[in-house]
Amino acid sequence: MRKRSALIILIYLVLGAIWLIMGARWIERIDRLTPDKDLKWLYAYKNIFFLFMSAILLFLLIEMYRISLSKIEKNYQQLFEGSPAAIYVFNKLSFQFLKVNKVMTLKYGYSEKELLKMTVTDVRPHEESIKLKDYLLSEHVEGTETGLWLHRKKNGELFHQLISHHSTTYKGQSAYMVIAIDVENHVRAEEKIKELLNTYETVTSVTNDIIWEYCPFTDHIKWMNGFSEIFGYTEELRENLGEWVLTKIHPEDKDRVVSSMELAFKQLSNSWRCEYRFLCADGTYKEVSNQAFILVDSKGKTEKMVGALRDITIRKDYEKRLLRKNKMLKEIAWNNSHEIRRPLSNILGLSDLLIADPETSAAHLELLNMLAKSASELDEIIIKINDSLKDINFESNI
Repeated sequence: MRKRSALIILIYLVLGAIWLIMGARWIERIDRLTPDKDLKWLYAYKNIFFLFMSAILLFLLIEMYRISLSKIEKNYQQLFEGSPAAIYVFNKLSFQFLKVNKVMTLKYGYSEKELLKMTVTDVRPHEESIKLKDYLLSEHVEGTETGLWLHRKKNGELFHQLISHHSTTYKGQSAYMVIAIDVENHVRAEEKIKELLNTYETVTSVTNDIIWEYCPFTDHIKWMNGFSEIFGYTEELRENLGEWVLTKIHPEDKDRVVSSMELAFKQLSNSWRCEYRFLCADGTYKEVSNQAFILVDSKGKTEKMVGALRDITIRKDYEKRLLRKNKMLKEIAWNNSHEIRRPLSNILGLSDLLIADPETSAAHLELLNMLAKSASELDEIIIKINDSLKDINFESNI
């Protein structure tokens, strides 16, 4: 506005100066050409003409300025009414609404006529009204966000608004203009996120899963809760880089892990999983299972990985114990089928020979029959044990 006013004054001064200088020169020239005539009257007409032209020029410039102001006012009005946010003006002293836009009426459920009879405290809960008065009557910064404020609709429903305001003058009254943005959905989303985070922290506190997020472009990895507790690396002892993580993988497993990840990237797979040994801060290794979702961009490049690292040391130890037990069962099965049955077969063969010998006495014959029967029963038991062991799949128990 000031630039436009200064421009009008500058144009007036330039044109006035040109007219005065050039007009004087023209009169002097005419006076030299006609020395016998008195041309003083030309100066009077020149001044009258100057005043007349100045008036016309000022009128045109002022009219242009008025039209410009009118356009600006119209644009502000369109912005006021067409804004997607609720905008209102209220008196600084009485807090009464002076003007509201259409969004304001739709958002709060009141008509424009009803709102103009109300104050800004009428659309807030009682506690918020007291807080608002204290805020407005104290020194505060204008033109910036003042935070979240709880508002109330006509039907009593409460919702959050993000408020910013600045001082203005409306129809001669000292007032505030306020822009209010409805952020209720964002507030509820944040509350839901907080609830989910609390649930996540509760779950992770009773499990060995560690959630992590990795960006291949920056090699930055972000660990969630549990990494320091399980592996012993505090913030001071670790680097949040993928390269640092690779240095903690057991040398015998490192190439396999890197190859499996590169293959997943190459095949544009949406998931990756690998088991390996990870070095702890105390120098010991833990068995871990690492699995992740792979997110790719529109060009097919890996954009991010989000995964879960699980300590499976107890499970691996259990598997090793099972392997040792299975080995023992295999040895038992071998002894049953070979070591025990061989002398038992000898006993059965000798018993049959002695029973068939005619010189064997009746008393001995009875004992030999009992021995042969017991040996046969023991042989049947060993055969059943062998058959049972054959049905067992030792690998499936691992």
